[in-house]
Amino acid sequence: MFRLSTGFAGEAPHEPLRLQVKTRSTGREAWALVTPLEGGRVEVRFDQPQRDITPGQAAVFYAGEIVLGGGLIL
Repeated sequence: MFRLSTGFAGEAPHEPLRLQVKTRSTGREAWALVTPLEGGRVEVRFDQPQRDITPGQAAVFYAGEIVLGGGLIL
């Protein structure tokens, strides 16, 4: 689980979404619950533990092959 400051293509979600999230440029997408928080932030809870998630890195949200948004890990 981590939190990040985000930006979304279009309107930001108001309810939790199940999305694929990628946290490393060489990594693979992993399923996670992305929950909106106040101040343009979200909380990300992966279905399976992920390695090497570090503050300052980027996270990208996908719906299939479509990039929905992303942000910096806090």
